Amino acid sequence: NAEVAAASRMVFAFSRDNALPGSAIWRKVSGRTQTPVPAVWLAVAVAAVLALPSLYSATAYGAVTAINVIGITPAYAIPIYLRLRAGNRFTPGPWSLGRWSKPIGWTAVVWVAFVTVLFCLPQKSPVTVDTMNYAVIALAVVLVLASVWWYVARRSYGTPTAYGNAREEAEISEGII
Repeated sequence: NAEVAAASRMVFAFSRDNALPGSAIWRKVSGRTQTPVPAVWLAVAVAAVLALPSLYSATAYGAVTAINVIGITPAYAIPIYLRLRAGNRFTPGPWSLGRWSKPIGWTAVVWVAFVTVLFCLPQKSPVTVDTMNYAVIALAVVLVLASVWWYVARRSYGTPTAYGNAREEAEISEGII
């Protein structure tokens, strides 16, 4: 559930910025539920297709599990890394770890990098077709596709100006606190 929720939010956000093929479809917000229903269904469909092989193969199940961890865990470390990289240019908010923020931040970033590598390793030895961890191949494919898409479509990215027509935008803005 958490992965589908996160994926649907990303689909909606990227579509709102015209960064996905078919953005006009995926960014639509339901007037009844005030949620991006097409984005949610796309996330569910892609997750289902990716999980199908795990129904008949333990190797595929291991890869799907690893892909989930590899896909979501770095999302927590990236903002921490960017904060650390900003150094003194970063202004802490009202709650902060103070002098401990840098050592804890670096520990978190290193831990996530370590765990990501761990989840790319085979789960059994010797490595055969049946014991190979195919998550590393899936990760490579996703990184290649994302890189290609970035170079092809980066000029079409933009910040959103509206969620639809003026009436839809007004209805959405009324619900924002």
